[in-house]
Amino acid sequence: MSAAPSLDEMHRMTGATGESNDLYVTGRGKTMVIGGETARAMAVLGQLIAALLTGNEVILHCPSQDEMCNEAAKILHDTGISEDVLSVANDSQTVTLLYIDRLAQVAVSGSRSEVQAVSQELANTDGILTQVISVTDMEGLSEMLTPDYLHRFVTERVKTINTTAIGGNASLLELGTE
Repeated sequence: MSAAPSLDEMHRMTGATGESNDLYVTGRGKTMVIGGETARAMAVLGQLIAALLTGNEVILHCPSQDEMCNEAAKILHDTGISEDVLSVANDSQTVTLLYIDRLAQVAVSGSRSEVQAVSQELANTDGILTQVISVTDMEGLSEMLTPDYLHRFVTERVKTINTTAIGGNASLLELGTE
């Protein structure tokens, strides 16, 4: 995950009228990590770590690997990850969980048909648009090896601070009088 250090960087951009614009990334929010019937543990754990690493609240759901999910959550809770940040929901139906309010993204590991089924169900939900991040290559995990993989779990934000006087930048006003 060599791209990880760049996620913390803030890029300062000066605006046309002297304001400062700070561009940075932040976690998208509530994230469900789903392991389908065909998912391998490494794919599910990779999606889980990526979602947590990028600052998201995670609901882990992989009923076919219930013991692995509980063990992973226990280890992460023991390292200091709060139960408010990571929870396991293997006792619920996947379809029911997809209707959770304010679900920002779903990271699905499994076959193409499993990913498509989740995507189609999400299309039927009301509220915010929910992004799907899929891993279907259970052998090589090729989707997780792309340079932009971690960026799929974040969103860009801009903080603008206007330091100019009311009425605009003095140098622009000066240009207008010549």
